[in-house]
Amino acid sequence: MSLPCLMLLLVQACIPKEDQPLIGVKIYTHDGPYDQLFRRWNQMGINTGFCSEELISDPDFMREAAEHQITTYAIFPVFFDPDEIARFPHLAAIKQDGEVAAEEWVEFVCPSREDYRQQVIAHARQLVRDHQPDGISIDFIRHFVYWEKVYPDRDPATLPVSCFDSLCLDHFQSETGLSIPTELQSISEKALWILEEHGDAWTHWRCGLVTSMVEAIAGIARQEKPDILVNVHLVPWAEEDFNEAIRHVAGQDLPALAGLSDYLSPMTYAHMLKRPPGWVHDIVEDFHRQTAAAILPSIQVGQAYLDTPYDTEEFRQMLEAALAPPSAGVVLWSWEHLMAEPEKAELF
Repeated sequence: MSLPCLMLLLVQACIPKEDQPLIGVKIYTHDGPYDQLFRRWNQMGINTGFCSEELISDPDFMREAAEHQITTYAIFPVFFDPDEIARFPHLAAIKQDGEVAAEEWVEFVCPSREDYRQQVIAHARQLVRDHQPDGISIDFIRHFVYWEKVYPDRDPATLPVSCFDSLCLDHFQSETGLSIPTELQSISEKALWILEEHGDAWTHWRCGLVTSMVEAIAGIARQEKPDILVNVHLVPWAEEDFNEAIRHVAGQDLPALAGLSDYLSPMTYAHMLKRPPGWVHDIVEDFHRQTAAAILPSIQVGQAYLDTPYDTEEFRQMLEAALAPPSAGVVLWSWEHLMAEPEKAELF
């Protein structure tokens, strides 16, 4: 066992549970007995599950988690909703080139759709009211971008910006007092004018769509359960990366989101993003510098997107980088991947 991992176990054994670092794992399905699952987590030092709604909705799962002192977060996706877009295509977000905001499996709803926003908020209320998770982990809370395939050499000018559908354009004008010139007819013409002439106003307005949604979901969750914890999933881009794309593209205003949540969780999947393990720590430091918030990096366990090998040694380095101060802990993506690679489970 490496020295940092041994130190972590000693720390967990000596301090109260509420003061321990959060050691979490994302889990989406589980077929075996829950008591065996949570006993295994207890043995491994895992104290938190970031769980699918399917598991959060299972009374047996929740009962066993409580009995084994496992904190449960409900993973709660927001603007990623391909099923709803398939039913109602008009909900799809639109990029600056006039095309639907979709790439491979990633499809996003226009964030200005008030009926959709209210539907999501009502769903959050019901989820918390009915199942009483310890926390809610707000996912896909951003504007469209397939960040999972954005590598370090990406030209920032090629990143998509959305949403430029008629509803967003109308709201942007009415809420900022700006008027798009009437001679501009196509979406691409209007988008270019906005980005070139009023880029800062556009970014501020788009960030507000994301921040206000977090505020509404967190607020409704706390109405139902005042002590509920709130985690927000973030694109793993430092402040200056890709010309400040975390704000200009993803629409995530870190200081504003920090004020609404208990944790900020960048998805620092270094291997699939062609980054070295130490980059995980760099992102944690950058986010903490911007917000002074509790930063909870999520790291990948299994190989994803790339064919290049992702071995146990690289995983060990990733884990140690994720746990280095000022990190508040670590979240593994995912339990299913960890069980598929016994050598990584043993190392953990």
